[in-house]
Amino acid sequence: MDRVDISRAPSAWRNRLGAILPVWVAAASLAIVCGCWMATPMRAATAGRKTAYPKEIARVTFAAAGDVIPHVAVQQAAAAAATSESQKPKAERGPSPASGSGASPTNAATAESEQASSVTGVQEPGHAGNDDGWDAMFADVADVFRSVDFGFVNMETPVAPKHSMGSKPFQFEAPVELVKALRYSGVKIVSFANNHVFDQGYAGFDETLEHLREQGMLFTGSGSTAEDAWKPLVVEKNGIRVGWLGMTRWLNGHRNPDKDNVPHVAFFPYSGESDGAPGRDEQGVLAAIQAARAECDFLIISIHWGTEYAPAPRPEDEEMAHKMLEAGAGMVIGHHPHVLQPMETYMTQDGRHCVIIFSLGNFLSNQSRDFVSGLAPDKDGDPRDEMMVKFSVVKRDYGPGGIRFELADVGAIPIWEENNHLRYRAGRDKTPVIRPEFIDRLIPVEQAKLDELSKITTPLTAEQKEEYVQATKELELLKHEREGIVDRVGDEFVVAAPSP
Repeated sequence: MDRVDISRAPSAWRNRLGAILPVWVAAASLAIVCGCWMATPMRAATAGRKTAYPKEIARVTFAAAGDVIPHVAVQQAAAAAATSESQKPKAERGPSPASGSGASPTNAATAESEQASSVTGVQEPGHAGNDDGWDAMFADVADVFRSVDFGFVNMETPVAPKHSMGSKPFQFEAPVELVKALRYSGVKIVSFANNHVFDQGYAGFDETLEHLREQGMLFTGSGSTAEDAWKPLVVEKNGIRVGWLGMTRWLNGHRNPDKDNVPHVAFFPYSGESDGAPGRDEQGVLAAIQAARAECDFLIISIHWGTEYAPAPRPEDEEMAHKMLEAGAGMVIGHHPHVLQPMETYMTQDGRHCVIIFSLGNFLSNQSRDFVSGLAPDKDGDPRDEMMVKFSVVKRDYGPGGIRFELADVGAIPIWEENNHLRYRAGRDKTPVIRPEFIDRLIPVEQAKLDELSKITTPLTAEQKEEYVQATKELELLKHEREGIVDRVGDEFVVAAPSP
């Protein structure tokens, strides 16, 4: 806008402009000032009303691993660990007995109803000794269990010293110290719904439930009655209620009692394979899922199914998993095949993103103890390829869309189960060692050995040469097994182990 020069105007106009212009300028200035003064708080108020969605309100975290099987050799390794310094974690970590999350719930079974509708946290019980060496079995992975609110495994054995009928191939038993060690290591939930629950008879089955309650270990898939066995375990943390509904499709020729008012396992037999044993069919299972979902914000299915040593799930299990999710579950966690199977992301008809873990594989066992990478076929080593899956259930506010409880941050951490059977039998190692270890923590250890040996400028001694060869073989093994786990599970899920 051009500048106005009133000195050049006629005197009449000059007088009039001289009187009007200051008033006009003042009014314009006031309008601009007032406009700015009024616009600023209005914009701020408008911005204050806008909220970014979704907004996370709370979350509860989990870590799940596979089959815990106390083979005789595993028990011998635990006994050796009770007194041997060689049982320290390979990465030389000293796990803390304190739970990182502060969540340490009691079993719902300790209440009047065996599986109460809600479980709240209590302090971790005191710990003395090393649980007869069983703590060492989980020492390399316990920190991750402890870092979450709830750790989970499939406990594939009765714990029934009073009613023991002995341990032999395909008939398992374990001492109470196993339960104590699991709890000490951060495991707070176990599945006791699998084909070995009746290995010590009905009395041993009932005794196991008693020991789980005594030790404050939560369990799913079994109960004091047939009805209780199909009730969900519901845990609560940060205002989120997560249900666990456990079941098994196999019973090793055993069967539930005919009376419903005595301890039962939740049995969901394959079509034509029940042999008349009491259990539920597909319709009954889906009804149980719908009922369980009504008691919690998010429901997880733990199921013992599939074909042993098969790298892929059975087609009927894939179909059933989808039906379970459509019925209201948010996640399906499978076990029994003793090897890893793929993980799948599934979107339900109502738009929920769910995950199926068809098989977690083993977690602690003596399987494939003679496997030598590069000598035996890869499939012979599959039972020692394992994983721990971390995930969260998150409560999110979608504003006008409402509140939702969703699965989040799913990650599978590769594990290799150490078993020095060949070296121990040859006299190279003094004590037997069996334990799951995170591959991504072991690789740097072996690489560091090679790096240090490579710095030596003089010819290596015989001992150093042996160490170099062994470290090279171990590094090659770990990298190869990790690649195999990624191929089997799916690279979209595999993550590195967190720093200890």
